[in-house]
Amino acid sequence: MPLTSTWRNDLFEPITICWKACPILFLGVALWLLLFPVNGLASFAMSESASILTQRATGTSPFVGSAMAVLATLEQAQVLPPEGSREADRVIQSVIQLQSVFAKGTDPSIQDFVRHALADKYGTNAPIALERFRSNGWTTDMLEALADADARASAEDLEDLSAGLGQFNLSVDDFRRLMQLVRDGRSAIETRGQSFQEVYTHHRNAMPGATARER
Repeated sequence: MPLTSTWRNDLFEPITICWKACPILFLGVALWLLLFPVNGLASFAMSESASILTQRATGTSPFVGSAMAVLATLEQAQVLPPEGSREADRVIQSVIQLQSVFAKGTDPSIQDFVRHALADKYGTNAPIALERFRSNGWTTDMLEALADADARASAEDLEDLSAGLGQFNLSVDDFRRLMQLVRDGRSAIETRGQSFQEVYTHHRNAMPGATARER
């Protein structure tokens, strides 16, 4: 199911002060503000430690931890927009909702784009990569395949995605913005002698729902 279309800046603002001091905790709390029912927020203590936050996430969908790991990877690559900005808010929302779009969306153009993106990058291994993503959430296989497909796609090809993205309160610009961050993050990480996959996997294994490894 798509998330609410109303982005709760009033709920987000109290935790922006954590961004510089503890960015990964900030990302986790921000995700929980999106994923908790609104009537459960009153009982959620903002002062809880990272370990308590992780305990609360235990047993939840692996899609939560995978979204958190994407944000942590992009934060480590230093490509995220400034903390507290509308752009940062939108990136967090896009990471969560695009995961749902490509894993659960039924729009034919969306699913065709995914299949072609994976086939172009991984050939006969594409079905395995798709199944892993649908079971466990974001993987580097999926992120990199989509990012590369976006870079190659024509304006007409991307416009075909607008209806499917709209069902999840997203636009083509939201998709393109996140894919550019993935490409920028990959380049930044590689210039430091690491791979996008190893950095993402490191963060994913530290997040909730990491019983099934990406590789």
